[in-house]
This record gives sequence, C-alpha cells and structure tokens, in this order.
Amino acid sequence: MDKLTPPASLRIGPAPGRMAQVYRARRPLDGDRRALLLWLHGGCFTGGTVADADHRGELLAQAGADVVALDYPLAPDHPFPAGLTAAFEALQAIAAKPARLTGSTRTALFVGGEEGGGNIAAALALMARDQHAPALAGQLLLSPMLDPQLGSASMREGECGGCECIYAQGWKAYLGDGIRADHPYAAPINATRLSGLAPALVLSQAAHPLNDESRRYAAALRQHGCQARDLTLDTLTPATALNPIHEFLRDAARRALSLPE
Repeated sequence: MDKLTPPASLRIGPAPGRMAQVYRARRPLDGDRRALLLWLHGGCFTGGTVADADHRGELLAQAGADVVALDYPLAPDHPFPAGLTAAFEALQAIAAKPARLTGSTRTALFVGGEEGGGNIAAALALMARDQHAPALAGQLLLSPMLDPQLGSASMREGECGGCECIYAQGWKAYLGDGIRADHPYAAPINATRLSGLAPALVLSQAAHPLNDESRRYAAALRQHGCQARDLTLDTLTPATALNPIHEFLRDAARRALSLPE
C-alpha cells in the first residue's frame, strides 16, 4: 500500500467559500481518466465533520477517486436547503475547472455521501438533472437517509424510528416544521420523477436501520429507467466496499467520457 499523505485543505464555492479536504486518487482508473467526487459526510444532518470522515476519504481515494470532502452547514442552525445549496455551489465550482484538481482534462464528475450526506448527494443529482448542469457521471450513496417516515422494517428491527432516535432527531432538525418533507430535494425517495438521473451505486449494511430505504431507492431508480446497483454488505469497510466502488467509478467514468467498453 502506498504511504498515506495528509489531505490538503481547500476553500471552495462563492466567497468566502466552504472548507473542504482534498484526497488524491491512489489507484488508476483507465489511463489518464480521472474520477472527481464531491463527498458529503454522515452525521444525520446535525453532526459530523470532514475530519471525522477521514476514513471515508481514504477509502474513496484508494478506490480511484480524487475526493473533495465538503464541510457543509449543518442543521438545526442551517436547516434544508442550506446544506444542499452550499453543496451545489461547491459542485458547480469544481465542475468549472476539474483539471485543476485532478491534473487531467478527461475527468468525470461524481457526487457521493453517507447517511444525511447521502441524502444531499441524491438531491444534488436531482438538481443537476433539473438544471441541466453540471453533467454527472454517477452518484455514490452509502446508507443514505432518504425517508423521513422512518417506517421501514429495518428501522423497526434496529429499534429506531421513535421520536428520540438519532434519525428522527436528524430529520426534525433538517426539515424544521416538516412541510419541506414534500420537496423531492429534501426527501429524494418521495420524488415522483426519477428518470434521467446519473447512474448510482447504493451500498448499505446488513442489519442497519437505513438498509431498506437504501435498497428501495435503488429499485425506484431502476423502475424509472436509471442505471442503479445496490449492494447490502456485512460491513462498510475497505475490505468489502473498495472493489465495488472502484468498479463503479471506472465504468461510470468510461461511459461518461464516451470511451469504448
């Protein structure tokens, strides 16, 4: 394994910008092709930092992505759509000149996130489609928080879904009065139009409370004609997730850059 190098700090987006950590790809995809991935950390909308998610940044870099891990604003001080707006501004900024971050003009753009960050990543894919830019090669969602109803079997089996559980508290902080739950960017799983979205890889964990909604979202994407693969893993560790993520980045970048199979 290559020697790990500390991530670089970066301010990104409209001035004064948001802080981000940049992890350089440590595994090739195809020749000079690169995958540039905007990453949104977990924390149920209310917690977590890019520093806390350093292990995810390293995993994605080992899988072949140049990663920009964004320190986005958190609820309840910054409820929906503050985090999404900041993330979209950052996405537009890195999409404008991706070669500055990857060193290659043949760069495919991805979004990704975990838990609450996975929700925002899915919403970014919706926004990019609706605004016809930036063009995304794919979306990588790890145990995304997508359904504020919290009524799935995996939620019940995990003894979650009650008013005091971390997911209920996170949704309450993010949505405020709850009216926003009807907005597809707030709860992508409730979107009625999922066609035309970037290909997705949805990874979830067996016996995890978010497993059912993760799989249900991937199924909904497929029903609307999108390329979407979902995998339920025993654990979300480099040993289990590294190869599926690498294959997804490689194949999605190849398609996005119109390269031969």
